[in-house]
Amino acid sequence: MTDPTPYDDERRRYSREALARLVLSDRAVGLSEAAGGLAVTRYDSYCGPGGRVSEALRLTQHAEGLLAGAVVYERERGSSWEDMAQYLGVEAEAVRERFSPDLEKWNTAFDVPYRLDETGRKRIPQLPTAAYDPQNACRRLDLWAHVRLSFGDKHAVSAGLDGSTDEPTDPARHEIDGRIRRRNLDTFLHLLSHYAGQDPDDVNWDTVAPALETTDDQNPGGWCSYSLADGVQHPLDVRLANTVGSDALSVVVGGADSAVLRLRIDTLLTAFSTDTP
Repeated sequence: MTDPTPYDDERRRYSREALARLVLSDRAVGLSEAAGGLAVTRYDSYCGPGGRVSEALRLTQHAEGLLAGAVVYERERGSSWEDMAQYLGVEAEAVRERFSPDLEKWNTAFDVPYRLDETGRKRIPQLPTAAYDPQNACRRLDLWAHVRLSFGDKHAVSAGLDGSTDEPTDPARHEIDGRIRRRNLDTFLHLLSHYAGQDPDDVNWDTVAPALETTDDQNPGGWCSYSLADGVQHPLDVRLANTVGSDALSVVVGGADSAVLRLRIDTLLTAFSTDTP
């Protein structure tokens, strides 16, 4: 038996159908990014004999995972094996036989969403990453769609998960949140101030560390707040708190006024959620 994680409560906010759709979206983006890399010719001279075949093979493997994710999603939304068989050009029983292991793995992972490694300290998710941590997946996929596609929709992925096609009105949806390792805090804040257009040396971050000592991300009133507003191109509001049960810090950044800035902040959160050299 293992202790619960912050992701467990976040995951309960989504239906299994929504989580399966997030996994499908995530795999579609993965395939798109991989295929885009193969389109570049500038570095062909650095690729050994047969190398591009290897990359193309990985794309087919991505596509197989995407197809399996689509089948799981269709089963979660109530589609029958017969419904899918008509598009795959085979009998329903052949579809069931081919994809039942993927469906069984998906179902089992909800009973055991993670296991401990051999040290007994590190959790290894059994659910696909997008389903295990849906909040981060929504933020990352929304940003990808907003920057790469022409929809002009800041929530092109997450807004459809509850069946709504309207622009979300909750201001919190316009904030970027995540978790970073405490040891990465100084570098994170330094780069964040740089992206806001302020000289990092002009920001007094020394007040942040002491204020963090008594914070608790489970207590809405127990967060440390800091504004990057004086003489900056992009005023930002930063909130931080200790993440209960871990050595991480929960971070919320509000006020990013462009897709490029939001993408940069999201990249920082992703990069500093793990230990950096």
